Amino acid sequence: MDKRVTVEVEAGECVQCLCPAGVPVHENDRCIYDAGQVLEIGTIVAISPDEPSGDPAHQPRIVRCETLQDQARVRENELMAKMAMDSCRAATAALSLPLRLVRVRYTFDRKILLVLFAAEDRVDFRELVKRLASELHCRVEMRQIGVRDEAALIGGLGPCGRVQCCCSWLKHFESVNVRMARTQRLSLNPSAISGMCGRLKCCLRYEVDQYKDAMHGMPREGTVVDTPDGRGQVIDIKTLCRRVRVRLEDHRMIEYSPDDLQHVRDVKVEDRA
Repeated sequence: MDKRVTVEVEAGECVQCLCPAGVPVHENDRCIYDAGQVLEIGTIVAISPDEPSGDPAHQPRIVRCETLQDQARVRENELMAKMAMDSCRAATAALSLPLRLVRVRYTFDRKILLVLFAAEDRVDFRELVKRLASELHCRVEMRQIGVRDEAALIGGLGPCGRVQCCCSWLKHFESVNVRMARTQRLSLNPSAISGMCGRLKCCLRYEVDQYKDAMHGMPREGTVVDTPDGRGQVIDIKTLCRRVRVRLEDHRMIEYSPDDLQHVRDVKVEDRA
C-alpha cells in the first residue's frame, strides 16, 4: 500500500507525496520525487500512517532514495545555479528592473530554473524571462516572495546572538502585532522590536500567552488600590513574578502581591494629567 510522506524541498517549502510500497524510506532520507512535469529532490520530514487521499494520478510520487550519482548531480546543479544567478543579475541590471534577486535554483532534472525575488511592487519580468530562457535553454519561473521569506533564505544572526529562527527551525510565519509587545511590557522602539527583515520579531509571539496568563487578576498601572499599609496608586507591574509596585499616599513605594491589594478605582486620563 502506498504511504503518504512529507518532503521538504527548501526551508519551509514542503510537498505531500505518495511513496510506493516497494520504495523503503525513513525520516531525514533524501529522495527523488516525480512532480508531474519535472523531477525534484528533497528531504523526507514526516511519514504519515494514514491512507493517502485524493486522486493518486495527480499527486507527486517518490521515485527512489538519493544515490551517489544523484548527489553528484545535485552538486552540479548548485554550480550551474551560481552561473545562472550571474546571468540573472546581468539581465536584471540591463533591464533596470526594481527587484532583488534572492535565490536561483534548478529542479533536479534541470528542466526548470526557479528564480526567487523580492520587490516592493509588482514587476513586469516577461522580458527577463525571455532573455534567461534563450540564454539558459530551459523554462524559467519567477516567484516573488515576502521580506520574511527573504530573510529566511538569506539567513543571519538575530539580536539575541543566535541564528535567526526563520532560517533555523521556524517553518511557518504566524501573525505578530504591536499589542504583543505591549502585553510583554517591551519598548515600542521600532529598532528594538523589529527583526532583520524590518517586520516585527517572530519571537514576540513565543511568550505572549504566558504573559496573558500571568496578568490575570493583576491591576493596571494607574489603578488606585488599598494595601495593608494604606491607600496608594499602582506605578509598576512585574508580570512574571506577579509583583505590583505601589506609591502610597505618604510617598513610600512598596511592592505587593496582587492578592494583597483591593481595587478602589481606575485613574482617568484627565486625572493623571
